[in-house]
Amino acid sequence: MTFSATVRAELLKALSPEAQAIVTSDARRLLVIAGAGAGKTEAMARRIAWWHARDGIPKDQIVAFTFTEQAAEEMKFRIRKYIQVVEAPGTDPSLGGMYVGTIHGFCLETLRKLWPDEYHNDDVVDDVARYSLIQEGYTYLLGLEALEKALQAESGKPYSSRGRTIEYFLQAYDLLNEYDRLDVEFPSEPRPDIGAEQEWCKQARLLTEIGEGPVAEAFARSAARYYAYLRCRHFLDFSTAQSELTRRLRTDDAALARLRTSITHLVVDEVQDINPVQDGIRRMLVDDQDGWLTAVGDHRQAIYGWRGGRIDIMADLAAELTADEDGDVLDLTRNYRSTPRIIDISNRWNATINVPGTMSSPDMSHGRVGRVDAETQHIGIVDFNGDRADEAEWIAATVKELVPSHTLGAAHDTPDGERGITYSDVAVLVRSSTDARTYLQALRDAGIPAVVKAGPDLFAQPEILLFAAALSLSGGRDTFMGADWNKRSLPSRLRDVLGITDADLPGAAERAIRAAFNTLAGEGLTIAPGSANRVIRAARGMEARLAGIPANRADIAVLSTPELRKWLSGRDPVRRVFPQTMLQWLMSEAGVSAWDTQHDRAVAAMYHLGQLSSLVTGIETPGWTRAKSYRHQITSLLLWGTESARPQEAPLLATPDAVTVTTIHSVKGLQYAAVFVADVCSSRFPSKNAKQAPKLPFRGPLAQIIDPATLADNANNDDERRLMYVAITRAERFLYISASKPSKFFKELKGIVKDAGSHVWDSTDSVPQAIPSLRPIVSERSREDRLITSFSDLRYYLECPHDFYLRKVLGFTPTIDQAFGYGRGVHNLMRAVHTDPARWAGLAADPVALRQAVQELIDRGLFYLRHTTGEPAENMRRRGAEIVTDYVQTYADELRHLAFEPEREFEVLVPGEDVLVSGAIDVVRLDSPPQVTIIDFKSGERETDKHDALDEDEMKLQVSLYAVAARQELEYEPERGLVRYLGEKDPSRKELDVPLDQQTIDDSLATVRTLAGGIQRRQFRSGPHKPDKNGGPRCITCDWSRICGLSRNPSTA
Repeated sequence: MTFSATVRAELLKALSPEAQAIVTSDARRLLVIAGAGAGKTEAMARRIAWWHARDGIPKDQIVAFTFTEQAAEEMKFRIRKYIQVVEAPGTDPSLGGMYVGTIHGFCLETLRKLWPDEYHNDDVVDDVARYSLIQEGYTYLLGLEALEKALQAESGKPYSSRGRTIEYFLQAYDLLNEYDRLDVEFPSEPRPDIGAEQEWCKQARLLTEIGEGPVAEAFARSAARYYAYLRCRHFLDFSTAQSELTRRLRTDDAALARLRTSITHLVVDEVQDINPVQDGIRRMLVDDQDGWLTAVGDHRQAIYGWRGGRIDIMADLAAELTADEDGDVLDLTRNYRSTPRIIDISNRWNATINVPGTMSSPDMSHGRVGRVDAETQHIGIVDFNGDRADEAEWIAATVKELVPSHTLGAAHDTPDGERGITYSDVAVLVRSSTDARTYLQALRDAGIPAVVKAGPDLFAQPEILLFAAALSLSGGRDTFMGADWNKRSLPSRLRDVLGITDADLPGAAERAIRAAFNTLAGEGLTIAPGSANRVIRAARGMEARLAGIPANRADIAVLSTPELRKWLSGRDPVRRVFPQTMLQWLMSEAGVSAWDTQHDRAVAAMYHLGQLSSLVTGIETPGWTRAKSYRHQITSLLLWGTESARPQEAPLLATPDAVTVTTIHSVKGLQYAAVFVADVCSSRFPSKNAKQAPKLPFRGPLAQIIDPATLADNANNDDERRLMYVAITRAERFLYISASKPSKFFKELKGIVKDAGSHVWDSTDSVPQAIPSLRPIVSERSREDRLITSFSDLRYYLECPHDFYLRKVLGFTPTIDQAFGYGRGVHNLMRAVHTDPARWAGLAADPVALRQAVQELIDRGLFYLRHTTGEPAENMRRRGAEIVTDYVQTYADELRHLAFEPEREFEVLVPGEDVLVSGAIDVVRLDSPPQVTIIDFKSGERETDKHDALDEDEMKLQVSLYAVAARQELEYEPERGLVRYLGEKDPSRKELDVPLDQQTIDDSLATVRTLAGGIQRRQFRSGPHKPDKNGGPRCITCDWSRICGLSRNPSTA
């Protein structure tokens, strides 16, 4: 690699002078204040390539932190693009071990790397999963009932619900972690097995000085127990994962030294939103004495102060680097996203926001020559004088003008010319998701496809309320409690969406089910006769079966799902419940398969149900669901979903062509051709609650460190102003701001919009009947032809494109099998064997010592099974020990003489395509480096292998991709691939040899290109291409047989 004048020119090509200065800066520590749409990702990617090319920094010594996984994917593609520029011709543009991802992802990866035996079995629980954990252990294990009583005593009035107590507890617990203050002492005894953890957890003690008083003391007990419970169950949540790493590094100097030696250059994106523990991680990696830092952020877009983000961290860093001779602060101000008039409005609004510290806040300038304003009325602000319904109808009508059909849309510039925009180019943004329903319904009434991207308002969709009521009924609850004033409570949603005004009276769940079906029928969904009765009977039958009461035979007979009828006819006590299966049975009885069509409303309904399925997985994640726990878990799901759900981070691989209705917080980092900032009303935007500091249990010195005032807005509403700035700067060409009861923000914006030369419409009558100069042309969906996927995902598409659609596009999730964790346990044991192969080879001749050594690994927690207990779990561990023992004895000579690299994660960029495939190679056998053999394990005999049940062609495809990864990422030359069947008794069938000649690899890459092209073109309306592994129809055993709308006959699908 030579840093030539040509390479330099390519890295600086087409950049503004500001961006060139950022890429080439010699500052050891650099802060970039980057405006919206200014190309910060491009500048960071080129700077990383500059470090690698000019300074010779190895790629695996560079770490880049992004705020979201979606931002990480974009960053990876950009970095690879410029790595290809600086590497020798013909060299694969690999990241070569560079970490690009979120901070919490880095923390989990580092914990597993530095202390693999302790953390390799750990999973990160999402919000609904931990809510379920807490709900189940609320009284006895966690002692939260004592906190609830203490809060009641302190406030002098009843604390209305468990939900409020859990919300209070989690906010305080997360803040302890986000400020890196959690310190818990465990009992001296080893962590117990699953099912025996309660007494051990109750002995845990919080060492952090919380302060005095009943609330502080009750919280301290519960916080210590909750953390102990997480560690007992091999869980981390997002906040704990970060503080866990800092705690371990503070007490392990050798591990910290290894980490700092391995990482010399760090990039931190969105630095305005990081919290103290994240800043601590940054300082552990790069401090004022050592290492290189590039931090990028925009204080104008700091919108997460309410959950612990500290804008003052960025301000302090700016002051520190300004005063440091090795530091610098640079601005990036050219906006390439928006038209000049939108930029002008953004700048004028920015002038109303106070600047923290001594940071600069320069105006943005126009950067994209071809993106100019075509008409002043493409930007405007509208006052609807108290009529919100009129506002929503006008938005729908205007969207109809912008996108008159699925094939025509208003003209919009592209790098190569112009295109017509589509529905997916349009977003309706609101301050709070509880305000979204009116706008969503108006769009649907106008025949415009629209989706809510998860979030609390997912529970304002009639299809979601239908199954929320059915699940509640199946758990034995037919009434719903909640405050009438709380628009997010389930009773309020049932009232506003379905007209159920008596949710607290018996029979409410049944009334909600019938009302939901009626509403959905009115919206055009196919509803089979008797659907409501079948769903109600199914739910009542589930309730009876779980309670040990024989189901009514007449009720069972009318049901259409054979597996459900069989389960309801059972007489033995129910030991375990699978909530995802219950949901799918209810969907089957509702006739959801008839909604699996290409009709706009049906696509939206299936998308919403897919999101519900993902949420249900959260209550399954903690482990075994007992019959008596099912009711509490469903209650947890409904409480959390209606109050606290957030848009999911993982983006769809292919977004439905529909208008997005969502909150401003959820579109951070995104952009749309047309943006409607709706409901800028008094008390709503700015929020009337924004200035209210939360109540926390901290007293004394800790209350000065975790100051509630820093979590609330200031007198100028700067936090809310930044949120409005984010909303305005999402728009590329069309921007409309509206209100029915104008807030102070709206009134200020009227003057700003007018001064910027755009239109102010003070009444419905003054709004133009038609927007001029739209010039509809043939539409084309705006998306990069990029695909971020894994081999497992590609395999789903290879076998059945519609399976991929339901699973990966819509989000439906299969039931967690009770054997879940078995494969990981076996692979953990195999990792341990290949990490120290000579030792294990030495044990091969002594069967007793070998079995004892394997058992020691199991006893250390390497074979943890959270979804299986008792005899089945013991059988799985025994089987795992047997096959690993057999493996060591079979391959002892190989283990004795060769070295191995187990579990090498990778990302393969398919040559010539924007397709990135991730995965992990089980073992790289170092035959004679760079010559290696790729080994993949299947934890079962050939005929009984349940490890995704790959056929031989799929296995060859998988290993071939691993070979490409070994060349690109690991810089090896794989000569051979092996699939090893662990536990296979027949010696002649223990291995499958996979040739890795160039033709095989080229054929595999061609297959990947074909699959990726089908996904990018949204070719999902076809069924399975192959039979199942036994030669029978795959549809019969498919995870989605109950909800799939395709024909059971693949030839006619």
